[in-house]
Amino acid sequence: MKKVLKLVLSIIFLCSLTQVSHVLAQEKDEILAKVGNEVITRLDFETRLKIFLPYVPREQMKDFEKLKQLLDSMIKARLLVVEGTSKGLIGSADIQAKLRMIRDDFITQEYVKAYIEKNVAVSDEEVERYYHTDADMREREYLKVSQIVVGKQEEAMEILDKLKKGENFKKMVKERSMDEPSKLNFGELDWFEKGEGMKEVGEAVSKLEKGRISDVVKMKENFYIFKLDDRRNVPKPPYLKVKDDIIAKLKSKKISESAGKEIEELKKKITVEVFYDRLISKEK
Repeated sequence: MKKVLKLVLSIIFLCSLTQVSHVLAQEKDEILAKVGNEVITRLDFETRLKIFLPYVPREQMKDFEKLKQLLDSMIKARLLVVEGTSKGLIGSADIQAKLRMIRDDFITQEYVKAYIEKNVAVSDEEVERYYHTDADMREREYLKVSQIVVGKQEEAMEILDKLKKGENFKKMVKERSMDEPSKLNFGELDWFEKGEGMKEVGEAVSKLEKGRISDVVKMKENFYIFKLDDRRNVPKPPYLKVKDDIIAKLKSKKISESAGKEIEELKKKITVEVFYDRLISKEK
């Protein structure tokens, strides 16, 4: 399915470049292939090549066989474009809507790169401030917990009493717990960060010592007993390790804010008419 979708997207993308290819050919752009009356120019090829570069090692894209394979894939797609055009697909409202969508996406991306992104910068001071003050940049504590789940409080109290007298927790899970997914793993749950997930679980085990058992906890309609299997602390990440990620995050936020301001300014000089009442079709 993914391969088919990729091919379809390639076809649509090539459709959107059809008219551009004709113009480029007229301007003496080097032609790499002819498919019926269509041409694939060097600019077509290099544009497609740029799309593949983030996903394919750069050295591979210098290999002649790899380049040949890419051109062959473009020819295959263009064959379907030519045949589809001859059958009238290019004129269908659905295809035209998809082409407009692709046009909008590409021009939006290029506009942001050309007129907004290049004017956005993040200073070292901003990065350091984020590192020292943002809640994401913190030491984290993770907990590993096992559970027993039953439907009645009396049963939970009975089980808790047995556990306090030395009964094996895993044995009680197998014999009494009604939660089948965790029961298959002797009641063990996935690691979770303290303060995240179910509040009741964290409150029940966060102050326990490793290996200790909680009191009975009611959650919704059932009753739980938790055992703290393990805990581990993950220190705050070193500044240099996360610096680039922080820059990217702050830059993305600034770009979004700048784009928002740009859009508001554009609304002042470009007429926009919106018909919200047409969003929901009226039944006849």
